[in-house]
Amino acid sequence: MHMKKVIIPLILGLSLLVLTSCAIFTTKGRAGKAEETSRARIVNVEGQIVANTTEKLDTIAGLAYGTDYALSKVNDPPREVVVARDINQRVVSLAGSPTVEKMKEMQETIDKLVSMLATERDEGKARLNEKDEAISALQTQTKLLSSAKDSEIRKYMLTAQEAAASADAYKSALQEYQGWFGLKAVFKGLWQFLKSSMWILGIGSILFLVLRMVAMSNPIAASVFSIFNIIGSWAVNAIKLLVPKAVEMAGHTANGVFNIYKSTMWKLVDGIQIIKDRAAAKGQAPNLNEVLDEVSKSMNTDEKAIIEEIKKALNWKQ
Repeated sequence: MHMKKVIIPLILGLSLLVLTSCAIFTTKGRAGKAEETSRARIVNVEGQIVANTTEKLDTIAGLAYGTDYALSKVNDPPREVVVARDINQRVVSLAGSPTVEKMKEMQETIDKLVSMLATERDEGKARLNEKDEAISALQTQTKLLSSAKDSEIRKYMLTAQEAAASADAYKSALQEYQGWFGLKAVFKGLWQFLKSSMWILGIGSILFLVLRMVAMSNPIAASVFSIFNIIGSWAVNAIKLLVPKAVEMAGHTANGVFNIYKSTMWKLVDGIQIIKDRAAAKGQAPNLNEVLDEVSKSMNTDEKAIIEEIKKALNWKQ
């Protein structure tokens, strides 16, 4: 049981140390994370700009197709119309051909706009107004995305400057650890460890003393202070496990040994008192042999061995 109490905390502590060390060595710094985040934002805005540009090209392709479809309705077209259709074909070649759905939509819109019926022309104008609103929304989105991209680029430049400054600072700090065939880094690391340890021990000692004083009069503080008792027991058990005789040589007695001697003394005193009470009841003096017999009945082998060991230490004959 004692070994389990020591080994389990040690295993947990070592596991925590390994996991923490892995996290330290695999986690990126704040500057690197900030730079990655800024770069991801720029990429996101650029993706939205590409989508916006694609949508504009699709709209242009639809309008160019509608223009060609409208001009194709002119019977016996003059030279100007022929030239307009020829130039419009170049626009189509740049913007690409619209989808079949877009073609049908534009055909219906043009047919309504050139219709002889006023209601049909009004409906065509309404559809054309919807196109105007969609074009206006695309233009507004283009401006917003352009501004957003410029803003993210400025933020990224500031973040990159901070990352570069941080890298220079780390590089300068690392240069202080170079030299003496690598021993300079060892000594500096040890010095840093000592300073940090002194701070931790100093603050911990103050808190320990304050809590120890308060624990004398406050039950809540005493229950909190019991944590230190548990930690101390772990340390003592670890010492006993690693160096079994160290506690004994330091003048301390193990609980098992103490309990055996305590039990022996109790039985010895109890046996003497029983014989004294019996003798007093009879009006006689206590008999030593009766005392020894009574004590011998109540003791086990280990306790009798302790009595023999004490007799040997006092140079009494068997």
